[in-house]
Amino acid sequence: MAKNYNNKRDLERAYNKYGSTRNVAKHYGVSQQTILYWMKKFGIRRIPRFHLFFNNSGKGRLGELYILGHPYFKKDVIDLGELDDKNGFDLLWKGSKVNVKTSHYKVATFRIKVKRHKASFYICLHYDDKVNRLIPLEIWTIPASKAPHSGIKPSLRRMNGKYHPYKLSLKRGKEFDAKEESKYNRWFTRKYSKKLKEDRNTSGGINLQLSRRIS
Repeated sequence: MAKNYNNKRDLERAYNKYGSTRNVAKHYGVSQQTILYWMKKFGIRRIPRFHLFFNNSGKGRLGELYILGHPYFKKDVIDLGELDDKNGFDLLWKGSKVNVKTSHYKVATFRIKVKRHKASFYICLHYDDKVNRLIPLEIWTIPASKAPHSGIKPSLRRMNGKYHPYKLSLKRGKEFDAKEESKYNRWFTRKYSKKLKEDRNTSGGINLQLSRRIS
């Protein structure tokens, strides 16, 4: 097999097909660092492959994209995963390193599994797929100093829960505009439901049946 990873067009096609630098590296039989080097050299942007929605990579990246444009975060957030999908951190928020976690379980559960926290914050998004697979029901911005090393299990209902003060919903109408958020949710759903459909048609992905109910 020709090693065409040093050709921008071929490398971009492979990345669009396989969805991650790790899979592209396996395809070409080279190291992941080699693929990252050439992607950076060519300026190939990290594009989330939506047909991978049902694995952690696809779900996590959609969560990152949602945070990037949300009214509360957008002025102070930088995307660290745009070029490197294996960056040790997902975002910079107000100068602090952040990892984004998503949960699509009935009970919000976010896996961490680290011996020592390297991120300063965990931004945790909990979804109800029966309502909308793109818009989270709740978001928590949890300092790593308050998080265990195994996982985070915040409660949606408990007012006296450990993570209750970190709910984004408590800031709605105070630190960001609720109408602006609703407008953003509608825009995000339209944009990415369309991309999901396009990706299904071009890459054999899964069509997500999004609910019409929008937060």
